[in-house]
Amino acid sequence: MTESSAGASRNHRTAWLLVLLSACFEMAWASGMPATEGFSRPGPTALVVAAMIASFLPLARAVRVLPIGSAYAVWTGLGATGTAIIGVLWHGEIVSPGRIVGITLVILGVIGLRCVSGESSTSGVIR
Repeated sequence: MTESSAGASRNHRTAWLLVLLSACFEMAWASGMPATEGFSRPGPTALVVAAMIASFLPLARAVRVLPIGSAYAVWTGLGATGTAIIGVLWHGEIVSPGRIVGITLVILGVIGLRCVSGESSTSGVIR
C-alpha cells in the first residue's frame, strides 16, 4: 500500500467515524424532541437545537470524502434506528414484530450502503 493510498484509506475511515458521531447527535436531538413540548420549553429546546447543529457539523466534514448519497443514507438510517430503540427503552414505546422487522431492514440497509460505498469522492481529504 502506498503512502497516499494509506492516507486516503485513513481519511475514509475518519469520515465514516464522523458519520457515526453525527448519527449519535441525531439520536440525541430526535429523542429529546418530546421534552421540548413543541419547542415551548426554552431549556430542552436549546439542548435539542445544539444537538441538531452538532449532528450536521461532522456530517458536513464527512461528505468532503464520502459520497453524499451513502453518507446521508447511513446517517439517517443510524439515527432513525437508534431513535426507535431509544423510544422503546426510554419513552416506553411498544415493541412489535413489525417494528423489529423494520428496524432490522434499516440496519441491513445501512450495512449494505457502508459496504458498497466506494472510496472515491470529490477530494478524498478531510480538511
